[in-house]
Amino acid sequence: MFEDWKKAWHQAVQNFQRELAADEPETVPHVAAMRRDVAAARNALARLSQDLADARAEAAREREEEQTCIRRQRLAEGIGDRETADLAASWAERHAQKAAVLERKAEVLAAELDLRRSELQQMEAHVAQAAASIGAAPSAEAPRSAPPRADRVREDAEFRRLDREARERAAEARLEELKKKTR
Repeated sequence: MFEDWKKAWHQAVQNFQRELAADEPETVPHVAAMRRDVAAARNALARLSQDLADARAEAAREREEEQTCIRRQRLAEGIGDRETADLAASWAERHAQKAAVLERKAEVLAAELDLRRSELQQMEAHVAQAAASIGAAPSAEAPRSAPPRADRVREDAEFRRLDREARERAAEARLEELKKKTR
């Protein structure tokens, strides 16, 4: 999933750079395409922010699990149950390793997020400059050749259908996972 978002980001940036370097004179449709690329980059940035939050939350959960295992180890040692103490120590070590990896992942995602934010700011500055050079308002959406209303309605319906199917598949997968856990 992360790789898909990464590809989408790179594609948006490449499209933006290609449009920025185009030899053709800047036109309203050209600026509109640049704006679409900026919007795609913003979406990718939002997804990356969510990935960062998820990685931090997962690392925190692993640290909590590590502490729980350490408490269990101490309790087992307190009653002289060496086998349980060793098992708890082993699990504490596993949770610590997972937490360390997730913390490094969060650091890398934070660095990438900073990098992409600066790239997005540059893209936005280029769009504003391009819009100003042709007299278009920097924040106004440039006129574009919109698909006919019927096509747009079909596209929206198709998107909603695909989204609903994806949610249903995810729900079915979660249900199967729960069924496996209860068996």
